[in-house]
Amino acid sequence: MTAERRQLGSDGERAAERFLRRRGYTIVARNYRCRVGEIDLIALDGSSVVFVEVKTLSGTAFGAPYDAVGVRKQRQLARVAEYYLAAQRLEDRDVRFDVVSVAQRGGEFVCELLRDAFDPDEPGEW
Repeated sequence: MTAERRQLGSDGERAAERFLRRRGYTIVARNYRCRVGEIDLIALDGSSVVFVEVKTLSGTAFGAPYDAVGVRKQRQLARVAEYYLAAQRLEDRDVRFDVVSVAQRGGEFVCELLRDAFDPDEPGEW
C-alpha cells in the first residue's frame, strides 16, 4: 500500500469518526488490533456495542466503498468482535456491525452510514 493510500485511509477514518460522533456514537477504540485481526472503530450507540468498518475511496468509479466489505471481511470482523467482547467482558451487550463509506469529493470527505450492515451469523452479500 502506498503512503498516499495509507494517508487517504487515515483521513477517511478521522472523517468517519467525526461523522459518527455527530450522530451520537461514543468512540471507545480506534484501530483495535488483536491476534485475530483489526477493526477500524469500536463505538457505543446507546447500549449497543458497534463495530465499525470504514471504507474510503477517492471516488466512486469502482463502486461504493462499502461494497468492499465482502463475506471474508465480515467473518474476520465477527471474530475480532468476539475477541473484544470477551476481553472486555461485554458478551451480554447488544452488538451491531456498521460500515461507514467515505468518498472524497472536491477535496472534502462525504460519509454515508450503513447501519446494521450485516449479521455475523448469516454472512453474505448485501
